[in-house]
Parts: sequence; structure tokens; C-alpha cells
Amino acid sequence: MDEMDMKQIEEQWKKRKWWEKVAVGLVALIFGILAFVLPGITLLTVTILFGTFALLLGFFSLFSGIMGKDLKQARWLFIAQGIFGIIIGIIALAWPDITLLAMAYLVGAWAMIFGIFEIIAAVWTPQEAIGVFNNMSKGLLAASGILSLIFGMLIILFPGAGVLAILWIIAAYAIILGIINIMLGLQQRKSSAGA
Repeated sequence: MDEMDMKQIEEQWKKRKWWEKVAVGLVALIFGILAFVLPGITLLTVTILFGTFALLLGFFSLFSGIMGKDLKQARWLFIAQGIFGIIIGIIALAWPDITLLAMAYLVGAWAMIFGIFEIIAAVWTPQEAIGVFNNMSKGLLAASGILSLIFGMLIILFPGAGVLAILWIIAAYAIILGIINIMLGLQQRKSSAGA
């Protein structure tokens, strides 16, 4: 494969990657809206929704890490984040009758680790890796990580706050995370189209 083929593959990869952030954002947004609209959701349903959400986010992160050779040292972060998300999603889906306290700690731990990965990725992802990672995009990625970290800490600190309160916190977090990811994806698409 010559250098021209590699350049074409890189360009195709950059054009394709924007939809991943939009897809993650849409999944998070739909999850958040459903959690707000259906407040009578049982713990079982919340656990299944969260498990699905963590699993999908895990697959997207793993896929980005495996395919994102241009991410350089940040690549392992996406792979680790993906594996962690998949494991947490499987745990939540395998034991959906998990207690509220265990569910709160599971969600809190996932959000905190996800947040740490996002903050590190914002710092380590090279500027040229994906056209979207300019200062604003790196800031949004860091903001998403900080939000996740704070959310996780709140859940860990106040696990007995009640199903409805936890559900609303999860819903608000998912909606904000969804909006940030959609903004990142659309900004990346715009950046890719202009290149």
C-alpha cells in the first residue's frame, strides 16, 4: 500500500468518525428523555436502560480505539474505556434485579472512570488526530469528562437518594452528554467537509 492509499484511507476515516459521536449523543439523548418522560420506571427498567447505554458507549469507545490509529497515545484510553463500559453494561444486564444501592455504586463508578478517561483523552489526543479536536472540541471533551466525574461522585456520595432522584440525575447527565457528543460530531463533520 503506497502513501496515497494511506492518505485516502485516513481521509475516509476522518469523514466516517463524525457519525460515531452523533450516534453516541443520540443514544444518550434518547435514554435521558425516556428516563424523564417515564418517571414511573422501575429499578429493573432503569438497570436495563443503563446497561444498554453503558454497553453501546463501550462498543463505540472500543471501536474508536481499535480503528483510531491516529489517536497515538490516547488510543489505549479509548480501548480501556470501551472494555470498561462493555463490562459494566454486561454486569447491569446480567443482574438486572440488582439492588438500588449496588446500582448507584455501579453507575457512580462507571461515570467517574468514564470522566477520567474523557479528561485524559482531551489532554492527550493530538491536535491533528481528527480535524474536530481544536481547542473548542478539546474543551467540550474535557467538560464532558468533568461532568461525568462530578456526576459519579454525587452518586457515590449520596447512593440512598432514591430511585427517582437517581433516575433524574442519570437522565440529566445523559441529555447533557448527548448534546455535547452531538455538537462534537457535527463540528467534526463540518471540519471534515471543509478539509
